[in-house]
Amino acid sequence: MKMKTRWELANGVDRRWAETLLQDEDGKVVKQSPAKLVTCHHTDRGVFYVKRSRHKTFLFRPFKYWFKDSPGRWEWGAAQAMQALGIPVVRHLALCEIWSTRGLHEDILVTEGFDGKPLHEAGDVDSVQVMDFVEQCHQKGMVHGDLHPANILVHLPSGELRLADLKGVRIEKDPDPAKQMMDLAYLNIHFPMSLPEKLLRLSDQVRRKKMAIRCGRCLKNNREFDSQSHGGRRWWVRKPLLDKGLKALLANPDLALGGDSVLKAGRSSTVGRCDGWVVKRYNLKKPLNVIKDLFRPSKAKRGFRLSYHLELVGLSSPHIAAVAEDRVFGFLLRSFLVMEEIPAAVALGAAADRDGLTARVSKLIGRLHHEGFSHRDLKESNLLIDEQGEPHLIDLDGLSFEEKVASKVAVANLVRLDRGLRGRQVYTRANWIGFIKRYCRETGLRPANLRTRNFE
Repeated sequence: MKMKTRWELANGVDRRWAETLLQDEDGKVVKQSPAKLVTCHHTDRGVFYVKRSRHKTFLFRPFKYWFKDSPGRWEWGAAQAMQALGIPVVRHLALCEIWSTRGLHEDILVTEGFDGKPLHEAGDVDSVQVMDFVEQCHQKGMVHGDLHPANILVHLPSGELRLADLKGVRIEKDPDPAKQMMDLAYLNIHFPMSLPEKLLRLSDQVRRKKMAIRCGRCLKNNREFDSQSHGGRRWWVRKPLLDKGLKALLANPDLALGGDSVLKAGRSSTVGRCDGWVVKRYNLKKPLNVIKDLFRPSKAKRGFRLSYHLELVGLSSPHIAAVAEDRVFGFLLRSFLVMEEIPAAVALGAAADRDGLTARVSKLIGRLHHEGFSHRDLKESNLLIDEQGEPHLIDLDGLSFEEKVASKVAVANLVRLDRGLRGRQVYTRANWIGFIKRYCRETGLRPANLRTRNFE
């Protein structure tokens, strides 16, 4: 297939030099995915970055760029427009597009390295300076669309700020104030600033939506997760944990589900532990579920994704390691979920009434509901307390996620927890009242919203 190359160069940039840079295979990989590759190149002329956006790996994607700008061309045009307006950005040197009769195969951007660090790595940076910088950009008509700390570079000696990653940038004569507010709200997620209360609430909403989208990467190939074959099964594996003796367990997870290693042997699931890992096998409970599971993810995959979601928002739960499904012609027979074991953990009902335990549990449950999660089986045995007295949520396939947990659902969760704790050492009436007060502070609910005879 014949390829055609199209170039656009900044003033003073030699095409032959740019072509030589693209052929350099010694560049350090900064970011890599099936559709994108970013490399850093150290040359005699300085430091340069090459961003490749690949389109040929997708079936119909190359064709659509006959009718719209490619990501590289969009960023190239945005950079030129922003430089003309005096907005500080990373200097873009060259744009290369590789075409065929099927459409765009690849677009490549070459940018000049900037002697600075991303905002979140730069240390003590004045948030007021950052807000003023963003406000100045907004006054010139910019709407960034992806304004997070990694896209603002800081020159440490001088404190100069520059924008990077301009793929979502728009320059408008009359920009939408709501979109510009969204820029600040998104930036505030990872770089807290002194924003008005309205923007802080918006930032919290944006954060929850972004985390809900981001958690889906645990079932994709990326730097942290990968699809691998072990023991004849297809596993989604957390790559940093593979070196901790996980491969042998993935080859035969049933070894952890026999003999003295079994923690729970039920009809719907079997739980066991082995060498610091906990394996949960979901069994076929009802024949009708075989038909239902054709149209929905398995409980193991739901638990895998929700566990990672909790981890992203900072809620304590066992770290997920791997998940697999046994399917025959699409019909689900069994599924496996592997997690890290919490050493010396005991259920909340069996834990001693130590100082601060009630406060930590109420904070965990309050944040759980504030983040939009509800647990249909919130009982004391699904709250594990480690050696340091920190609570952890388990049995996460029973979680559900909504933008907001209704007070009725919250009450149902608390009623179930209350009933399971009665008569336990950790439970006293004073502790429960203190629990409700702290819970209300975390969620913003009024105690009146939780009045119910079921607590009596």
